[in-house]
Amino acid sequence: MTGWIERGVIAWVDENRREDESVLVYFRGVSLSDMVERLRARHRPPFAYGVEPGAAEWGVVVHHLHNPLLGDFDGLDYRELCSAGGELMVFVPNPCVAKAHGPHAFHFKDGQAVTSFFYEDPDVTGDRWPAEIAERVRVAGLDGETSDYEALLTRAIGDHLGLPALDRGALTVDRGLIASYF
Repeated sequence: MTGWIERGVIAWVDENRREDESVLVYFRGVSLSDMVERLRARHRPPFAYGVEPGAAEWGVVVHHLHNPLLGDFDGLDYRELCSAGGELMVFVPNPCVAKAHGPHAFHFKDGQAVTSFFYEDPDVTGDRWPAEIAERVRVAGLDGETSDYEALLTRAIGDHLGLPALDRGALTVDRGLIASYF
C-alpha cells in the first residue's frame, strides 16, 4: 500500500519517472464523477483514478499538487471538496520536490479538518489542523528515526481508516495529461 509515499504516486505508477508532486486522495461519500468534476473545477484534473466506489467504500484519485500550466501554485482547500456526508484522506508525498520536504497527510470529514500529519514533525498540531489520529501513532511507537518511518506511518493511517491498498493495475491513468505536466 505504501510504495508510492517515497517518490509520489505517478513515479510509483511509472517506475522510470523521477519524483513528482502528485497528491493521492482517498474519498468516500461522493461519487467518482463528482470528485473528478470538483478537481477539474479547481484546475487539478486527475492524472489517475480508481473504480467507482460502493456506498461505504473508499475511491481514489491522483492529481498534481499545483497547476504549473496556469501558474497556479496555491494549495487546494480540501474542505471545499468534502461535502456533508463526505470523507477525504489526502496524502501529499512530496509537497516540494525541490526542497525535499517530507510528506503531509490530511483527513477531512463533512467539510472539516479532522487530522493532519506533517511527517517531518508529527507533533505539529493546532486549532486549524487537529490531530485526532496522532495519539494512535504515538501509541504505536512510531518515531521519525526508523528508515521506513514514512511507510509505517502511512500504513498506520491507512489501517486506522480502513483504506484499501493502492493497486497500479486498478488505476486508469491519463498519460497524455501526465506528459503535459512533466
